[in-house]
Amino acid sequence: MYKEKYITDNVYCNSEVLNLCKLWLEHLKKERLLSDNTYNAYSIDLKYFLKFLSNHLSNKVNIQNLENLSLRDFRSWLSSQKIKNHHISPKSQARAKASLKSFFKFLNKNNYVKNTNIFNLQTTKIKRQIPRPLTFKEIMNVINLSGEKNDWTGQRDKTLLILIYAAGLRISEALQLNIIDVEGLDTIRIIGKGKKIREIPLIESARIAIKQLLDVNKNLEKNSPVFLGVKGKRLSSRQVQKNIEEIRNKLSLPKSLTPHTLRHSFATHLLEKGVDLRTLQELLGHSSLSTTQGYTAVNINTIHKTHKDAHPRK
Repeated sequence: MYKEKYITDNVYCNSEVLNLCKLWLEHLKKERLLSDNTYNAYSIDLKYFLKFLSNHLSNKVNIQNLENLSLRDFRSWLSSQKIKNHHISPKSQARAKASLKSFFKFLNKNNYVKNTNIFNLQTTKIKRQIPRPLTFKEIMNVINLSGEKNDWTGQRDKTLLILIYAAGLRISEALQLNIIDVEGLDTIRIIGKGKKIREIPLIESARIAIKQLLDVNKNLEKNSPVFLGVKGKRLSSRQVQKNIEEIRNKLSLPKSLTPHTLRHSFATHLLEKGVDLRTLQELLGHSSLSTTQGYTAVNINTIHKTHKDAHPRK
């Protein structure tokens, strides 16, 4: 569900600007079909921008203020971000710029505000880091350890991690599944980023794990979540992250291990087995092939190592 609590009052802006904010958020939701996480991040970025302007002007932001913003004003906003958030990453900086550029693009396109200065901001350079995928043995260690709890949550956590690795799911995609989406099925339908729908076949180990979990919770309705928290509500991604942190510490695995690492490992292992990029793109639900190509760098490293170890001439 989209969370609209971030910009619902006019603490930092007048009612006219607040209405434009709401129109933009509606545009993000219904036309651009952003994921919940991106939608929420964009909304928060805009709120912080309006807060900065309000403090800078010592008054609530109005339309004329938005019209008069200079490139220097936008740079001052970015500088304030860095000062307040000492460890803000280039990726977060880039997203903040993207948020505000999207907002002003919407304002300009619809003739609400005429100001294009933000588009002259220099693009933030992001050094692409290739995360290390887990080996199959490491993955099995993570999955097995997750299932060692004495109650039903062990089966829940084990099933969740099996499913993420077996189908290459995002954590949000796995947690949104209801019983009717998986019970007795050989293929699951996933609604991913941008409401993009894809179908993914389930391998036998995933089907078995799902059946075992559903056998534990036999009395649940078909529209109930597959993965429940201890209070009976849908399991949160934060709880999954905490569980992974505990497992990571017990197995002395790197801090880079997150639920997403299992999805990354899924993609890398399929590439190593010869799966082509177009097929992998469909399985991962990437809108652009260039996103999928990011996984090839890891695969190339593996090929180089294999070649070096196996070649008869040293």
